[in-house]
Amino acid sequence: MNTIMQGLNKAVDFGFNPVVLGRVAAANIRQNVAYDDLFDTNYEAHFNPLNDFISDVCVRNVLPLGIQQSVHIYSHDISADIKPSFAAPCLDLLNIFRAHRSFSPLMSKAYLSLRKQIGDLEAMRSVVAADERLKSNEFRYTFNDDEICDFAKDQSHKVTKAVAAIDDDALSFDKAVSIMAEYGLFFSDVVIAKYAENGELRCLVNRASNELWWRRQLRKLAAIKVENTARDLAVVQKFNQAYCSDFSVARRRQRDADNKAILQNTVAYEDGNIDNVFTLDELAAKSVSNPEIRRAEMFVRLKGFENIAKDNDHVAMFYTLTCPSRFHSVSNSVINQNWIDAGKPTTLDAQAYLSNVFSGFRKALDKAGIKIYGLRVAEPHADGCPHWHLLMFMDKGQQSTITNLFRSFALADSPNEKGAKKHRFTVEKIDWSKGSAVGYVAKYLSKNIDGKHIDSDIDTKLSGVAAAERVVTWARVNRIRQFQFIGGPSVTVWREMRRIRNEINGDDAMFKSLSTGEHLALENVRRAADASDWQAFCTAMGGVFVRRADQTVKTVYHIPKLMSKLVDEWGEEHEVSADAKTRYGDVAMARVVGVLFKGAFLATRVKCWKTENKEQYLRGTKKIMTGVVDIFDVLEKEDEYQRMADESYNEYQQYLSQLDAFDAYALDESAFSVCVDAVHTTENVDSLGLVSITVAERF
Repeated sequence: MNTIMQGLNKAVDFGFNPVVLGRVAAANIRQNVAYDDLFDTNYEAHFNPLNDFISDVCVRNVLPLGIQQSVHIYSHDISADIKPSFAAPCLDLLNIFRAHRSFSPLMSKAYLSLRKQIGDLEAMRSVVAADERLKSNEFRYTFNDDEICDFAKDQSHKVTKAVAAIDDDALSFDKAVSIMAEYGLFFSDVVIAKYAENGELRCLVNRASNELWWRRQLRKLAAIKVENTARDLAVVQKFNQAYCSDFSVARRRQRDADNKAILQNTVAYEDGNIDNVFTLDELAAKSVSNPEIRRAEMFVRLKGFENIAKDNDHVAMFYTLTCPSRFHSVSNSVINQNWIDAGKPTTLDAQAYLSNVFSGFRKALDKAGIKIYGLRVAEPHADGCPHWHLLMFMDKGQQSTITNLFRSFALADSPNEKGAKKHRFTVEKIDWSKGSAVGYVAKYLSKNIDGKHIDSDIDTKLSGVAAAERVVTWARVNRIRQFQFIGGPSVTVWREMRRIRNEINGDDAMFKSLSTGEHLALENVRRAADASDWQAFCTAMGGVFVRRADQTVKTVYHIPKLMSKLVDEWGEEHEVSADAKTRYGDVAMARVVGVLFKGAFLATRVKCWKTENKEQYLRGTKKIMTGVVDIFDVLEKEDEYQRMADESYNEYQQYLSQLDAFDAYALDESAFSVCVDAVHTTENVDSLGLVSITVAERF
């Protein structure tokens, strides 16, 4: 009966209206036996169905072969109660595609692909489900960036208006959260508990009232919703759109172009020295935001680890950890039924699974007192499901224990699944005689950064650069950390010490308390960082297994202070300092200001920088210089320089003649009184910058 029901519902979904048979209530499937007493008088026996489609369904799906002509089928006609899912399938599809604009090509291709695999009806249902997932009330996650910005502005105004008349912070927060929830936004329980404990719920309300905050949150949510929907439609796969959807790649390109334009049009200048100015794009090119610098730093650190391993006779192991079948949306170019049965886990669900496996493994190592160091790389399969590559260095005698322990955690979930023992966890020992460990993982690093030095991607046949673009987009959309170093000292200290180019002066008042040996230890850290020698840096910082609290040099963080002047009731001024606040009213994040060694603080960020729009900055500096030039131009036009020169010359000549008169009077004592009177009537030649000479000084 269930089979007949499925067939009939399928017919009705596509607009058929069977007159004779609406629902089969029961069927006698035994040969030559009829149970007429099981049905009331309202049921009708259909010995010869009038509808060919229904007859065919009955013959193929219900009646056993050989007895189809002798079995009576009983049914009750309730066809009027069955509503078609799609009254006009083609028009429904067209309306759905049209609503999502730039995402519609992906949806249409997905529909055409799915109808070949699962049929027209299920393909249409998948598209309808995708449409529902891509919208939240009036907001669509496929909006372009301008539409997202406009929507963010409207919602921030809506929250502001809703909480304006509410004085209680808790009630205001509840109101703001209810509006956010309508569009899938929320604050985590940890954040709410933290702000509630500090009495700063109003700061969260301020966030919900801020247009920029809404814009950022909607962008992040829209990106991941679209990508999850693309996986649901089986678009993200090896032979279609590998690693991530074309829509997400296009979005990322646009965002990168917009960001670059903003960086190029924003300058950072030193406070008090406007000549020291850079665009933010220039500064970004000098940091690890630059893919080339990022890749170079990672190779330097890995090479340092490798040298440490060789010096200590450690071994290098390369592990690959993958997820169970239920996390893979596509298997052999076909939608994976295990994934559907598991509720269609997302990419983040798979990443959480891998993190839990590795976390359990690390805890077991700590409990056993075993130490490892190396690098973890997270990258996607072609269907967007993540897997991890781990290059680990370890003591040779602990290799077997570590590998077996890791394998046990990797296979703890569904170990008997087909292919689990072969693919879930793989191990390869690095042979130093055949090459370096860094060279072994070089392709994984490049593939996850910029694709340089890779001709083609083995998994997808894409070029190295094209594959890297899609992999990086996948990581950004899902907010997955691609690289994580395990073991070794703080890389922040490494980067801060590289800011100090000159040798640390032991005579500096800040370091006079240090002994010669301590000063040498600090200088060794600086020199190792300046020379890009990660091995020497690890040694100078306390070793590759050093704990953060035991490092030779530690990073110093400081919350910026704001100075203000207050006038008391007696009119006296007092300077007051307070922690800097964010635009939302809570305390600003602590920033790196330097490093600390044996109680001696070494500032690495001594300049104060300000940012400004490049056009406004240039206009301001041009205005200052233009004003200076204008003054000189006016003076030149009015012959002011010539007049000033003539006046100064005449005064100087007058002054010389007076000096000659003084000399003459000095030789005639009878004329001394006349000379004195002349001196008192003489004007100082201040305009020449000379000091008047008195008679007393002359004699």
